[in-house]
Amino acid sequence: MNDEANSIPFPALTQAQRLHIEIYGYVIIENVLNQSEVKAIVDTLYGIEDDFRRTGELPGPSCFNTSTTGEFFRIDNLPHLAPCFFDYVTNPHIVGMAQEIIGGSVRLQQSDAHIRRPLAEKPTSYGFHRTMGPTYHHIENGLYHFTFIKALTNLTDLGPDDGGTTVIAGTHKIPDEVPRDAIIDAALADPSLIHQVEAPAGSTLLFFESLMHAAGIIRSAEDRPLILSGYLPVMFQAWNGYDPDPDFLKTLSDEHRILLTGEHKFNWQRRARELSQPKD
Repeated sequence: MNDEANSIPFPALTQAQRLHIEIYGYVIIENVLNQSEVKAIVDTLYGIEDDFRRTGELPGPSCFNTSTTGEFFRIDNLPHLAPCFFDYVTNPHIVGMAQEIIGGSVRLQQSDAHIRRPLAEKPTSYGFHRTMGPTYHHIENGLYHFTFIKALTNLTDLGPDDGGTTVIAGTHKIPDEVPRDAIIDAALADPSLIHQVEAPAGSTLLFFESLMHAAGIIRSAEDRPLILSGYLPVMFQAWNGYDPDPDFLKTLSDEHRILLTGEHKFNWQRRARELSQPKD
């Protein structure tokens, strides 16, 4: 096993952090990225947007835009576009947290970077959503594990008016049989159930995709840049459009190629334990 694999920590979360995500469906980990890492991603992201506004061209192959409005610019499928993006999606601490919460080896499922700006007309609702309910979960050693975990890192300091990601705490375990509108209405009737991220730049929101979540409402005049990576067990496929660039894969180590492709599909829980062993 090489140094890349051995650098993935286990456990990656403290007991308090693991308890927090168990109860609420999310946890905020401060200082996952340092200031230089944050600056590299911010500079790259704004550079990509500037180039797109000037030329209308994407920064490379195998990527796409979800939104290109003035208020919301988003570039998707990141690893091959810039070293700072690759370093983020392969960050050992983030990968370790994903493995711990999923309960086995993971592959990169999606990656995207956003610049969100204040809207001229402030929205009247949050737009809570989730792409899947908690069907694909399991309990092991008394802890809750789920198939799809996301790591979202804010690249600027977030205060109460800066539109940090907003969640309905604890909804990660509510089945899809419960109408989503009923969940949202209940949370709006008791705002203590609605939690918004406030954290310094470089902090990472780790959350179950089954948690009802939304982009926060920006009430300040500040941009909100962020980067996000999503992880699944290795036997799952990436979403359409998020398959890794084939030429870029040829340049990677075995461990990083496995992380991006999920090609190691067997013995996924044993594989996670191997990856998390400390160095000799």
